[in-house]
Amino acid sequence: MRALRGLRTQLALAFACVFGAATLVAGFYQYQQVGRVLHQRDDQRLHSRATTLLDRVEVEPQPVVPLPSRGERLRVVVEHAGQPTRELFHSPGFAAPSTSVQNGWRVVEVQQLHTGETGATYRIRLWLAHSGAPLTADLGHVRQGLAWTLVGSLALAAVLATWLGGRVLRPLRRISEQARRIRTMPGTERLLEPDTGDEVQELAHTLNQMLDRLQVGAALQDNFLSAAAHELRTPLAVLQAGLAVTRQAPELPTTLQEPLDAQLRELHRLGRLVEDFLLVSRLRTDALPLSRHPVALDGLVVEAADRLLPQFQAAGRMLHLAIDEQVATYTVAADADKLTTVVLNLLDNALRHAPPGAAVQVRLGKEPTTGWGYAEVSNPLQQSLGDLSRLTTAHYQADVLSGGAGLGLWISNRIAELHGAPLVLQEADGYFTVRLRLPLLSKA
Repeated sequence: MRALRGLRTQLALAFACVFGAATLVAGFYQYQQVGRVLHQRDDQRLHSRATTLLDRVEVEPQPVVPLPSRGERLRVVVEHAGQPTRELFHSPGFAAPSTSVQNGWRVVEVQQLHTGETGATYRIRLWLAHSGAPLTADLGHVRQGLAWTLVGSLALAAVLATWLGGRVLRPLRRISEQARRIRTMPGTERLLEPDTGDEVQELAHTLNQMLDRLQVGAALQDNFLSAAAHELRTPLAVLQAGLAVTRQAPELPTTLQEPLDAQLRELHRLGRLVEDFLLVSRLRTDALPLSRHPVALDGLVVEAADRLLPQFQAAGRMLHLAIDEQVATYTVAADADKLTTVVLNLLDNALRHAPPGAAVQVRLGKEPTTGWGYAEVSNPLQQSLGDLSRLTTAHYQADVLSGGAGLGLWISNRIAELHGAPLVLQEADGYFTVRLRLPLLSKA
């Protein structure tokens, strides 16, 4: 159904309908004209033949009537004033016709006045008929030819409309491709504005103006996020340090330890949120630098799992780690800090969305097709996530009641893209899996 809504298809259908309707009307008119000509020619031929036969009819001194040819029927009568009509000849089964067409036979009547030897005037009337099948066959050939003409016209109209539609819509497709590229790679790139002075140029100019306004708004938002994140980092660090020192005070009542621990956890969460905002502002402007060095992916994942293991235990969720020992090396060229952020985000996302008591699976291995190393995190689902592409959009939350700002997968995906490949998201058999893929360095 989507193909039928395309402008090119609609143009082809409209073109074909107009061509078809015009050809049908013209064909019907031509058929009427050709039919009239064929009927006239057949009538003239039949009338000429009847006149020839009538000239050969003799009444005195003895009646003489020429015989009709094969495929003809003939009737000849003589009418004298004041006397009954006298029939000279009639073909078997050929009665006096009342119309020009009788039982599929076309009929014509001719007559002549003659003066006899006695001076009396009499009239000779002759009816001649022949089969209408040849005329019907000729009309059938005409209809068949017009039908093929209609089909050819429709095919030609479809071809012309497709070609013309492709030519007319080519600038729009070019604009669509450029807009798609700009969407996947945001920046200062703009649509090419053809110097045609038509609606296509106006559309491209309008879209460029809209992109300019969107970029200005995005820049203001990113600048605000970056400034706010920078301003919040220092007071949050001071608060965290102050709470940490306060917790170590020997005179602190034990009744205050639990509230202080809760406040410290919240400050850590706010600190991570501020770091996420700072990453967002840098990732949107492609201003996030990567310091690539050889990194052991397996060691990095194990360290990240160890950091979050207490949180998994506190939440009543298990964390299972499986490493393929057949892989010679898991060394990759990457930014260790940024890669740690990705792994921590994936583990934290699985922790927040896995059902209570469920086990989160972390696997490391090597893809047999590409030879790339991977680290993937899987967690069971309580319900289907639907369109997985939405999960890597900023501020999207599959569960609005869970913690977080909906930035984890977006940040992780952008960092993975900067490292060479986006995250691979998959939902199968009740599990949601996110795979981080990186090219492995050859073992020295």
